[in-house]
Amino acid sequence: MVRGFGQRVLSPQQAREVKILRRSVLQHFQHLPDPRMERTQHHSLAAIVTITILAVLAGADGFVAIERYGRAKQSWLETFLELPHGIPSHDTFGRVIGALDPQGLEASFLAWVSGVTEKLGVELIHIDGKTARGSYDREGNLKALHSVSAWSSEHGLVLAQQRVDSTSNEITAVPLLLKLLNLKGAVVTLDAMGTQTAIATQIKQAEGDYVLALKGNQGTLNRAVETWFEQAESSGWVGISYDYDQTIESAHHRIETRQVWTVPVSQLPLLPRQAQWTGLTTVVMVRSIRQLWNKTTTDVRFYISSLPSNAVRHAQVIRSHWSVENSLHWVLDVTFNEDASRIRQGDAAQNLGLIRRLSVSLLKREPSKLSLKMKRYTAAMDDNFMLKILAASAVDEA
Repeated sequence: MVRGFGQRVLSPQQAREVKILRRSVLQHFQHLPDPRMERTQHHSLAAIVTITILAVLAGADGFVAIERYGRAKQSWLETFLELPHGIPSHDTFGRVIGALDPQGLEASFLAWVSGVTEKLGVELIHIDGKTARGSYDREGNLKALHSVSAWSSEHGLVLAQQRVDSTSNEITAVPLLLKLLNLKGAVVTLDAMGTQTAIATQIKQAEGDYVLALKGNQGTLNRAVETWFEQAESSGWVGISYDYDQTIESAHHRIETRQVWTVPVSQLPLLPRQAQWTGLTTVVMVRSIRQLWNKTTTDVRFYISSLPSNAVRHAQVIRSHWSVENSLHWVLDVTFNEDASRIRQGDAAQNLGLIRRLSVSLLKREPSKLSLKMKRYTAAMDDNFMLKILAASAVDEA
């Protein structure tokens, strides 16, 4: 990434910047395998990837915008990047990012995440899927890219990403994603698509715990749990050992009451295929009552869990799961315009998707109170703020 420093004299400001850049997340992306033939390598791969990451952080949503960022910042970029042929064209950015091996880019991303999580620790891992709707190509019979992400609500970090094969679904992608993660001591939450006996076993074998949603895809088990809770409520919970928690929140002309019941599975009759659910300890019912000015709605959800029966703990874990929608997927669509992106050359959609998720993590780690949109805007104008974002990503003294 960085010039041969022994060959030139740096100002104190440039030396400070280079130190930040060397320690930042960028260090993990400097040795990716180059997919190009040697004779076509007019621009270094390290420079292309570095400019792409910086440009996305600064608000670029496509390759034309990445090129524009590079040209606007060329004088600054040349203080730490080798750019003998100037800034690559948007076609070059698109062609190279589309040709990069996604697994190599993922490995670089995971190397940084591993350093951060080793330092901070991760207690909650939320797994959910998202479709980049604009990435389809009707004429080329290319389906929209669907990927599954692992999200740490505690630290605002994307922990890993796994593409869902176009001929399959999330059930096959989740086990591959779990293999990329250190699950020891963590609680993994998944929606109903991931509620599979094999996935529960994989999590427990990796020394983690799970809280899994029940819906139609586990119809027999879901009906058995739902029926049991209905009977328990109608009998006034007589003779049943359970735990209960209730919270009431009022905001935006809405009052929401959340009630959580947790019951040791030993209190229930034998559930369908119970022995196949490794570590199954608790069943959970969550009732959400939302009172608006003109109507009241009630939503009831059921879960199975390997955690002990503790309503407060389960309420916190389940509530945190929804942050993957609000703090990641919504941000990707609204702040990064991912749903509108028509990028689909080679593996460009997948690779740029990973860089967007990296950017969300980096922006959230920067400690100022600015919104993510304003952080991107400020980073585009102020190189010192960009350095501040990168400084927050440093995890060692390299």
